[in-house]
Amino acid sequence: MKPILHQAIRIQFKSSGLMLGLLSLISIICCWILLALAIAPTIKFAGILLVVASSIYFILRDALQMLPWSWQVLELDAKGQLTLTDRGGEKFQPALAGNTFIHPMLTILNFKRAGAKLVLPPVIFLFTQENTDDLRRLRVWLRWAKHNQNLDQEDLGATND
Repeated sequence: MKPILHQAIRIQFKSSGLMLGLLSLISIICCWILLALAIAPTIKFAGILLVVASSIYFILRDALQMLPWSWQVLELDAKGQLTLTDRGGEKFQPALAGNTFIHPMLTILNFKRAGAKLVLPPVIFLFTQENTDDLRRLRVWLRWAKHNQNLDQEDLGATND
């Protein structure tokens, strides 16, 4: 099989203050909205507790990367094989879903559920000054891969021969 990429892509994830700020701001806005609703105070309190608990979880997982299942490394080899490594050192080779979002300022990688019981959380890239070339190359690969994911596996096998 011919190499798809000339050079492998490796992106190391780091804690993100921008992600922390965005998740905190969204959490605060949601709590203000709940306070403004004309519903029973106990329902407001329960809703606010749920918003705060889920915000803490996503901040720990995505912004601070402190949980064992937080993504640490994304690697894309020359053959186009995507590998994700979590904080615990476990490696995954997921298949990209069609609803992956690609933009220069924000990229969200969603994954297909390929018969496994484990559902992988999405990978979120916000614009950073670090790894700009690797992120640009990843976005180009993602756009190219999105155009070809509608092909049948039989068609892919026939073109690789």
